[in-house]
Amino acid sequence: MRYQPLFEHVHRLPSIPGVVAELIASLDDDRASIQQVSANIRKDPGLSLKLLRAANSVRYGVGRNVASIDDAILLLGFERVRTLVIASGMVGVIEHVPGLDRRAFWKTSFTVANLARAIVRHSRVGGLSPETAFTCGILHHVGSALMHIAHPEVMARIDSLVAQGAPRSELESSQFGYTFSEVGAELGRRWRFPETICRALTYQSTPLEAEPFSPYAAAVHLAIGIYRDVANGQREEHALGGMPRDVRRPLSLDLLALYEESVSSLRADDELEVFLGKA
Repeated sequence: MRYQPLFEHVHRLPSIPGVVAELIASLDDDRASIQQVSANIRKDPGLSLKLLRAANSVRYGVGRNVASIDDAILLLGFERVRTLVIASGMVGVIEHVPGLDRRAFWKTSFTVANLARAIVRHSRVGGLSPETAFTCGILHHVGSALMHIAHPEVMARIDSLVAQGAPRSELESSQFGYTFSEVGAELGRRWRFPETICRALTYQSTPLEAEPFSPYAAAVHLAIGIYRDVANGQREEHALGGMPRDVRRPLSLDLLALYEESVSSLRADDELEVFLGKA
């Protein structure tokens, strides 16, 4: 594979906490129980503290003090707690990367994650998990971090061109022969992520190429487009109205409900403070 030499640099990324790897794996495991997840979280005191901090924040606040992992699961729900811990752990993995604006990286990741969750929540397709969509969104740009480590100067130039409106995947493919999507999916496989997530990472830029169709790749693709359009000055309703029909049609979206949730999803700064702290 063209990107294999890139993985000579993978040791420069911190390891994913074991608890986070187990929780990501459990997204595809119907047998995972609340008791198992709670026990896994307790193995890592640092992540437990981050979870409680998030649960007591303004964004997730539930009107009473959340003092334990069991309280958090009871008040926020099993699936939401699992993805909060995954997000907390991944923030620690992508921390000090040359040339990568950490705050901008995670602002984009959290916003895309929240939008992907909203898209799947308001899909009429049965059997989809909004929290799996959130996890795919949080992880969608992880391949870019490794590319910044291996090629900091080239990636800085690409970032600059993307900020001016150039398509990232085309620039990366032209320069390297591969894209952040492919690198992220390979990282996911090396980290033993479920294939559902790896396929979403692979096809996030080209969801119509996925056989069979990946609803999570489509959700992340649409979320990235909405975020990009709003960041470039479009109003939220115009950004949602501009979603490509061939990608959104298989998801059978309730557009009115999606619009109402997307407005708050696009304002992720308070969530960013929970996980990163103030700049």
